[in-house]
Amino acid sequence: MRELPKPEFVKIDPAAIEAELIARYEQESGKSLFPAQIERLFINQVAYSEVRIKAAIQNAGEKLLVRFSSGPILDYLGDLVGTPRLLAVGAVCGLEFMVTGPGPQDRLIPAGTRVTSQNGAVAFLTRQEATLKAGTMTVQVRALCEAVGVIGNGWAIGQINTLVGPPFVGLSVSNVTVPADGFEDESDERYIERIILAPEAYTTAGSRGAYRYHALSVHQSIIEVAVRGPDDGTPDGEVWIYPLTETGMPTANLLEQVENRLSGEKLRPLCDTVKALMPVRVEWAIKSRITLYPWADREPVMAAVRKAADAYAQELRVGLGIDIVPEQLNARLQVAGVYRSVLEQPAAPLELQRHNWADCTGIDILYAGTADG
Repeated sequence: MRELPKPEFVKIDPAAIEAELIARYEQESGKSLFPAQIERLFINQVAYSEVRIKAAIQNAGEKLLVRFSSGPILDYLGDLVGTPRLLAVGAVCGLEFMVTGPGPQDRLIPAGTRVTSQNGAVAFLTRQEATLKAGTMTVQVRALCEAVGVIGNGWAIGQINTLVGPPFVGLSVSNVTVPADGFEDESDERYIERIILAPEAYTTAGSRGAYRYHALSVHQSIIEVAVRGPDDGTPDGEVWIYPLTETGMPTANLLEQVENRLSGEKLRPLCDTVKALMPVRVEWAIKSRITLYPWADREPVMAAVRKAADAYAQELRVGLGIDIVPEQLNARLQVAGVYRSVLEQPAAPLELQRHNWADCTGIDILYAGTADG
């Protein structure tokens, strides 16, 4: 997205406003004003009010432009292009219902069966009916957290195990996957990106931009999407979608949501078969020997070098297909106080394909002494 400067709807210059008011008063009254005069104090108040009014006008104008908007006004701008903000969603996990012994007949576990953690902090509701078949002792079903947001994420396997109002006696339950994909309302920054991308959706998906827009609209945890077609090596008629989330790899549930959304009859050309896949993880590491100037304070400088390495690794983690360039990394490590950085890893540039994800697995910053030996 090209950077654009903020537009100036009104010129805000407090000193110029005050000078203009003083000049007009002196012209009309025929006398000179000095800083301590009561009229000057009154003019200062008038100038202050005018500056505030102009600032409000400038702010209102900026809010009407997508790139500088925020809050509810941004939601109204999204409505103009048919792109509502993604609201908070609950976490999803897999539950396994169990009985101590097989029964002689099928037993139904209704949709909406409630299961909580032991302390009652979170509750999950089954999303569809499940049938415990005759002769079996377990059945698995997906469940959605009752509370939206991140509160349902990250509970360990086995912690969601308290059945509220069991449909029949002898039934127990436990989560067999870690709950994930719960998220808060879509942030302004991400929403702005989707609104700007929205014109790509005016036709059925076919362009990479259209597929990317629709994939980003599935879930607010998706921060980047790579799209591959036959020109990228996929079989004829197949489109492969690679979503990346804030935490890295998407869950199986999220991939299913992306595939289902983008396979909709009105969202893709009839001949396209859409597949949602995991990005290809490319592991790499940072290792550098740092020589300092004699005057440099070792601890804070080494901490700054480590912070610079972390920042570079994080920049690569939030995108797909970003090449790993040792020269760029080494330049980042040359913080104030560093005489020389000898980069051992990565040793050579690594070009990534558009669906590759660079995941830094380790950062090793070694102290190599000072420049005077």
